[in-house]
Amino acid sequence: MDTTPFHLVLFALDVITLGGLFFWLRRRHDADAASFAVYQYEKTLYTHKEFHYRSYPWDLIGIVLVGFVNLLCFAFLSRLIFTNYVQTHVYNFNVGQCIAEGIAIHGTLFLAAATVLLYWKRRALCAALFGGCTILLAGICFDALYWEPYHVKVEYYKIETAKVKEPVRIVFVSDIQADRIGSHEINTLKKIQRLEADLIILGGDYIQAYPGYKGPSLPERFRQMLISYPLTAPLGVYAIAGNIRDIEVSDEELFHDTSIEFYQDSTIFDGLGTDMNIGPIDLVLLGLGHSWGGLGERGLTESGNFLVMAGHCPNYAIDGYTNPRSGNSLSGYRTAAKTPDLMLAGHTHGGQVVIPFYGPLSGLGDERMEQIPKNMRQGFFTNPNGGRLLITRGSGMDRGWAPRIRFFCPPEISVIDIVPEK
Repeated sequence: MDTTPFHLVLFALDVITLGGLFFWLRRRHDADAASFAVYQYEKTLYTHKEFHYRSYPWDLIGIVLVGFVNLLCFAFLSRLIFTNYVQTHVYNFNVGQCIAEGIAIHGTLFLAAATVLLYWKRRALCAALFGGCTILLAGICFDALYWEPYHVKVEYYKIETAKVKEPVRIVFVSDIQADRIGSHEINTLKKIQRLEADLIILGGDYIQAYPGYKGPSLPERFRQMLISYPLTAPLGVYAIAGNIRDIEVSDEELFHDTSIEFYQDSTIFDGLGTDMNIGPIDLVLLGLGHSWGGLGERGLTESGNFLVMAGHCPNYAIDGYTNPRSGNSLSGYRTAAKTPDLMLAGHTHGGQVVIPFYGPLSGLGDERMEQIPKNMRQGFFTNPNGGRLLITRGSGMDRGWAPRIRFFCPPEISVIDIVPEK
């Protein structure tokens, strides 16, 4: 992995700091033994003032101090090597992943060692406390870093409407954001194909290499994966633009010679499935700019068919969104008099890290994301005007400088079954 050299340095740091912790507690152990011997001797002398032996909390203080020094060394080392020069001339790596794995692996190792040493010193209460923290940190980090991000869930949604004569199954996948081509990306494509969709829509953000990436051409490997594991559907497979892209390869090139049709600009399709005994439905694919603000009346067809609109960002559907460029306050489709029957969006990753009783962390410092209410970072919503809005969690996760992490927010493949009203 790209983080291996960083961990090797940290393991050397672990040996030094844990060795220092061992000698600290060993010294305290010898001091306690001497104090207890004095205490036993004083008890035999019937002095006027009774001598009380007390175990001072130096063990706990020592562990905290050693842990603090370890943390300072970790921060200094991170600052020392996380530079463009190191990535360019020494080795390239994902910075966020290094930090996350450093906390997970080496933090857990330090707590586990402290637990063992405290148990050896017969500090049962402190050992139990540190042991509990070890288990908690290990469990959270294993789930967030190694389990949840790579176990994509298929979520099913259903809409009954009089606007279709025959059922239509739509599969919507957004935010793949691959920085490598591995089993997770391939299995995601295989799962999509097994769902037997009538229409497949990819919602933007397909690759995201970290700065300094020097591996085999990521765009070409992604394109070859799409060729080796093709996605097919009777009504077509469409991809729209996201806000993250490779600076050297356009999205058009990314999908060249694949089974997927890519659309950079907003595009309208009328009557999909009319000649196939499917639907029929109308489809509007929004370009990135329009997904920030919406097409307005221009994006609404008058055919009377079931209308599906897909954009990378959910802001086009939400009221009160202020365009950061123009400063204009825009109205979304959710409460408009005329609205699509189904709106699809990604971009939010569902929050990616969701803290119980608080909500999603994703979006902090992102003006566009912060305008999306926390309770609308993911889910299937019924709009006041009767339409539906689906904001998917996405099948990937942030990469680049960010760690590959998800917590209480598993990746998602969205399946929407549109069926005739009974």
